Amino acid sequence: MKITFVVPGIGMSGGTRVVFEYANHLQKRGHDVTVIYPLIALTLGSGWSGPRALVNGIIESAHNLVSNSKTDWFDLKARLLRVNTLAEKYVPNADIIVATWWATTYYVSRYDKRKGEKFYLIQHYEIWGGPKGQVENTYRLGFRNIVISTWLKNILQDKIKVPVADLISNAVDLNQFYPDAEAKANKTIRILMPYRTEKWKGVPDGIKAFEIARENHPQVQLVMFGPSRAGDLPGYVEYHRSPYGERLRKIYNSCDIFLFPSHEEGFGLPPMEAMACNCAVAATSVGGIPDYTIPGVTALVSPPKSPELLAENLIRLIEDEELRKRIASAGCEYVKKFTWDKATEKLEKLFQDARK
Repeated sequence: MKITFVVPGIGMSGGTRVVFEYANHLQKRGHDVTVIYPLIALTLGSGWSGPRALVNGIIESAHNLVSNSKTDWFDLKARLLRVNTLAEKYVPNADIIVATWWATTYYVSRYDKRKGEKFYLIQHYEIWGGPKGQVENTYRLGFRNIVISTWLKNILQDKIKVPVADLISNAVDLNQFYPDAEAKANKTIRILMPYRTEKWKGVPDGIKAFEIARENHPQVQLVMFGPSRAGDLPGYVEYHRSPYGERLRKIYNSCDIFLFPSHEEGFGLPPMEAMACNCAVAATSVGGIPDYTIPGVTALVSPPKSPELLAENLIRLIEDEELRKRIASAGCEYVKKFTWDKATEKLEKLFQDARK
């Protein structure tokens, strides 16, 4: 099959990485895959307008200008095509075309059938990145809707009242994320947490949970990673800017506990990656977390927006070495069932069935 994925930009993000993973695995299966993106990025960020959205759009567009249709943060094997705009005349004919962000659907919805059967890979309830009415309308455009978590499936079926073609869970690349041969032997317990500025990422809750734990365990260390360090982070934080590949794997492996305080997620890749690197995870029950963890067995899970409960789980992992090692080991083993080969097989079948 000829398959086209339409992305808003190629800056480093979990959603873009998911698309690239599928593109590579479908290409490996013998399909002709193209990922297209516009020269001027469709705005990403905490809103669809305002200063932050403008800055994000400028940064993404600048990256697009110098990228020369390649990425330095992901080894993409499929064809990457930068187009002037997402107007139909710049889009190759194909058997399948996949929208991957709410704003891309409005372009794809206007394409004629030569561009392919229309699918929508829904990776979040993206009202944080666009006007609620416009975002929700994208689910009603008649695409075959694919979701990546039970949470998203429930929103589409129960709230929006639209059909879901399938739920295909994201996966973890076990060739990239795996434990170091040497067991962790840190003199102080290192706690890793992702940093993003969006409110729904819950970073202040994570900081609060850490500081509650730190009151009785002053030796613990907080490690964070993200696009850029904000001035409001505590000075004691060890910060890593935009790590990827082997550098990111080593950061996971250098830490004992992974703290995930999000208020909501479409899926949430970092806890899965941390589990694959033998970190004990304390997370909020959001997005895909209920789909790929067993509470109390492979991770300690608490409700979102409850930093005190998150702190309780964090303290349990700090104080109980046997529990910490057991959770880490069980999580590392459990996430091995979530592979990109399995996910791609399901996606491929959906594409093939659409052409019958």
